[in-house]
Amino acid sequence: MTSQHPSPSSGQRAETPAWIVPGQRLIRNGMRLLGALSPVHAARVMDRLWFSAPRTRPRTADQAVLDCGERLHFSVDGRQVTAWAWGDEGPTVILLHGWGGHAAQLQTFVLPLREAGFRVMAFDAPSHGDSAASRHGGQRVTFFQFADALRLIAAGENTLAGIIAHSGGCTAVSLALRDGWTPPAQLVFIAPFVHPAASVDAFARAIGANGRVVAAFSAGVERWLGKPWSYLDISTLEAAHKRHRLLVIHDEEDKEVPLAHARALAASWPKAQLMVTRGLGHRRVLRDPAVVEKALGFLADGATASLAGGTDYLPRDSRSALDRAYEACASR
Repeated sequence: MTSQHPSPSSGQRAETPAWIVPGQRLIRNGMRLLGALSPVHAARVMDRLWFSAPRTRPRTADQAVLDCGERLHFSVDGRQVTAWAWGDEGPTVILLHGWGGHAAQLQTFVLPLREAGFRVMAFDAPSHGDSAASRHGGQRVTFFQFADALRLIAAGENTLAGIIAHSGGCTAVSLALRDGWTPPAQLVFIAPFVHPAASVDAFARAIGANGRVVAAFSAGVERWLGKPWSYLDISTLEAAHKRHRLLVIHDEEDKEVPLAHARALAASWPKAQLMVTRGLGHRRVLRDPAVVEKALGFLADGATASLAGGTDYLPRDSRSALDRAYEACASR
């Protein structure tokens, strides 16, 4: 096996990633029995669980922001990807959700970005939200399909000012970079899933997979993807891909992606800034006004010349602005 994920004894914190699969007793018992009898077959089950994305739906208030946008459809690998756009002018900022998420999870950024003069795009990745299944069928999908959708949607924008990505969405951005895609000058990574391989051991414990099953699974994934696990590690991007400004935001109490991921990424990126929050976890960090303001200020500072009229207006109260957006939708 050529993957290089740390073992529990390596000293790196290993959380059970709740966004992959809950540690149900039935799954654990079945995996332990199958793993003892046939590690190869157990590895196939582990593979199916790992690459099956849960399809979640927006809350009513979050959906209201999507409904205010223009609903669009794109074809990625012959499958429909659903997207939303807000505004017809200004440089574009793309919002990208993570594994098991959806576009509405980043709705808090929409109105502040619009008021600052940006056009905003967001989409549901393949096998997520309102988008169709990926080319792998059903709920099976990889971050490579996220990256494919990102590149296609970005290609239709005249001026791309930045990307705000969450969790595995950050992994997808890095895969697009490795494939030769030219990103915008500003990147905002929130709770970035920097070391996917580091979650394999925790995932295996959650489902009751033994070491032989993990070895077979890890090797099988590398054969299928044609890439080593290290290829998915954002911090190992080549220096040529790290010339852009990067803002990394991560919460100390994130139980799905440890803060160590963000620290490692920021340390490896020459033009990176790191903002550490507390008490917001993995998803509530997306709704925090201070996080929104920090991201918006970062993007506005780097794209002032592109804003309509040369303004770098930064809303002081993003929460109030969102309330006005909901009222505007309700009045339609």
